[in-house]
Amino acid sequence: MRIVTILLISLMLVACATTGNSRYQDNANLERPPELPIDKQAAEQMATNEIEPPKRRHGKGLGPDVYIVEGSPPELKIKRSFDETWSLLSRAIQHNDLKVTDQDRSKGFYYVAYNGGSFLSSATSLFDDVQNKSTYLLKVESQGEETRVTASLASKDEQGDSGSLKDGFADYSENKSSKLLELLYDTLHDNVKDE
Repeated sequence: MRIVTILLISLMLVACATTGNSRYQDNANLERPPELPIDKQAAEQMATNEIEPPKRRHGKGLGPDVYIVEGSPPELKIKRSFDETWSLLSRAIQHNDLKVTDQDRSKGFYYVAYNGGSFLSSATSLFDDVQNKSTYLLKVESQGEETRVTASLASKDEQGDSGSLKDGFADYSENKSSKLLELLYDTLHDNVKDE
């Protein structure tokens, strides 16, 4: 049975291969484009007029397109439009498993629960809920061709029942907004890239 099947398949393949149309085998009568003489000066001019394609980074992260400006408060500057920065910031927040408690794109506000701890405390934060973390306000503002991001401890009303509240007041000695900005900077610089 196998031999018969193999023979039938072989015959079908041979039959298909020999039924070619002869008009496509001879291409001597097809029209050819004209050959133009090469002018060295014109070739050099074309080479100088060629526009180089933009160099795209193949690594992760934004690299030099994101930087921190020291000051009070420190600022994170991103060489992107507001819309691109909003999207990049969202990805950086997700990358660091930060909890967004609220956001308002029209105002450029992200409210983020952050405890500001080390790697060990962020690993154990999986077992914590948002109430053990302070709420920080990330403010995104367009400044010409760049976008500025600042972080600050959210006000008492914005904190709700967050863990940094002591006797109903935010503990500003525990303000870790600069650590949050550094975390976002590291993520944007090294890990999150444009799409």
